[in-house]
Amino acid sequence: MVDEQVDILIVGGGLTGATLMLALVNSGLSVRLVEAKPFADKVGVDFDARTLALAPASVRILKMLKVWPLLAEHATAIDTIHVSEQRRFGSASLQGEDIDPLGFVVEMQHIHHALHQLLSPQQIIAPASLCAFDAANSIATITTGKREIRLQARLVVAADGADSQMRKLCNLGAEEKDYEQHAIVANIGLTRSHQHCAFERFTPSGPLALLPMTGLRSSLVWSLPPNDAARIMGMNEQDFLTTLQRAFGYRLGRFIKVGQRALFPLRQVIMPKQVAWPVVFVGNAAHTLHPVAGQGFNLGLRDVALLAQCITREGLNESMLQTYQQTRRHDQLAITRCTDGLIELFTSRLPGAGIARGAGLIALDNTAV
Repeated sequence: MVDEQVDILIVGGGLTGATLMLALVNSGLSVRLVEAKPFADKVGVDFDARTLALAPASVRILKMLKVWPLLAEHATAIDTIHVSEQRRFGSASLQGEDIDPLGFVVEMQHIHHALHQLLSPQQIIAPASLCAFDAANSIATITTGKREIRLQARLVVAADGADSQMRKLCNLGAEEKDYEQHAIVANIGLTRSHQHCAFERFTPSGPLALLPMTGLRSSLVWSLPPNDAARIMGMNEQDFLTTLQRAFGYRLGRFIKVGQRALFPLRQVIMPKQVAWPVVFVGNAAHTLHPVAGQGFNLGLRDVALLAQCITREGLNESMLQTYQQTRRHDQLAITRCTDGLIELFTSRLPGAGIARGAGLIALDNTAV
C-alpha cells in the first residue's frame, strides 16, 4: 500500500538537494524532499560560521534561481588568489576584475536561510529518514517520528552525501581514495584587511587555504596527516595560532583569534555509475572531492542545474537520465582529475618534483590575467 505518489522524491535536504527543489518549483511536477535533520532556519551573527567558495558559474545559477539577491550583501568577493609552496621558490597570483571577481565566499547559514525562504515547507518531510527502497516499484519507505510513510515516485534524486543511504539501498558501489589527511576547519581573526585575497599554500604536511570573509576574518581549511591534525587540534589557542602562523607566514598580518575548530577526514568518493533508473545521484553522493580547490559544492550545483534542465526538456524517463549522465561526464571527470592531480603534485616527494612545482607556479604567475 502506498501513502503518497509524487513525480520526484529528493533524498537529502542539504544545499544541493534544496537547490534542486527550488529549480523545479515552476516545473509543474509534484516534488517531495526528505531530510534527516530539522529543516529550520539557522542564521545568526556567528564568528564560527562555516563558508563556501562560489565560482562565477555558481553565482550565475543562483541568480537564475532568484537566490543571489538574498545572499549578495553577505558575500565576500575574491579579487585575488595567491598560490604558493612553503620552502620553495615561485608563487602565482591570479587577479580578477572589479566587475568580475574570481568568486565569492558566503557563509553556509546564509545560503540555507535564502533557500528556506524560497521553498514550501509543505513539500518537505523533516526530520525523517529513508529506511527502505523498492527499486522495482520506486517506493521509498520513510520514517518520521513514530510514523512510517510509503512514498512512490517516478524519479528519485539522491543528494544525501558521501555516505549515501540511497546508494546502499540500491546496492551500488563507489570508488574511494583515502588521502590519509584530516582537515582542520576554523575561522581566523585578523589584525588587518584581507583585501579580498584568497590564499592557497602548499606545505610539506598538506595544503592550507585561507578564504576572505566579512569583517576581519578568514576561513581556514588546513589539511594535515591525521596524527599532526590531532596534535594541533589539541593545542590551546595561542599555540595553535603560532603554529598556523609559522606554516602560513605573514601575508595576512598577525593572527589574533581562532574560532571553534572542527576536524574532518579527507577522502575522494566517486560513483562510476550515477544513474540506475529511476534513481540518479548528484552532488557529494555522486562525487566527494578533496577541498583543495573548493570545487565540491560548485560541481554539485552544476549537477542540479543540468538535471533540472533535462527534466524540463525531456520529462521523467530513463532516456532523460542517460542524456544527463552523458552531458555531465566531461565536467565531473575534469574537475575530479584536476583536484586529485593537485594533491598528487604537491605531495609528491619524487626527485625534481619540488623544482617542477616551483617552475609551474612561476609560469602560472607570468601567464595569469
